[in-house]
Amino acid sequence: MLLNHDHYITQVDTEEIIVSLRKDGIIHVYIKPNIHIDIDVQKRMLAAYWKVTDVRRPFVFEVGEFTSISKEARQNATKIEEDAPVAATAIVVTNLGHRIIADYYYKFNRPKRPIKIFKNSESAVEWLSQYLSE
Repeated sequence: MLLNHDHYITQVDTEEIIVSLRKDGIIHVYIKPNIHIDIDVQKRMLAAYWKVTDVRRPFVFEVGEFTSISKEARQNATKIEEDAPVAATAIVVTNLGHRIIADYYYKFNRPKRPIKIFKNSESAVEWLSQYLSE
């Protein structure tokens, strides 16, 4: 997990996620283990994002073990994209199951904002840095 107390300015910890504003301006979202993301969870996630930032920023997502997302939530993610403070998304995947879900979302739900999948958080943050001024 990318979270390091030396690297963030503020943080919101909910039942499902930890959202942190890093000192470099990137938002880090850690989805806790064993969370099933449905539309209600998405709404709570969106509210937490806005508590951490009031402008569009690049987001890096890391996912805990045994996390899943409903078909409805995958479809809804594209619909609520305009309501989220996300300039670009980097998804860090550490296992094949999460890789399959991320690839499927990317290919079939076609997000409007830049999105890329990474094997490690360092590469994800490096890629996101190009979106910091937007």
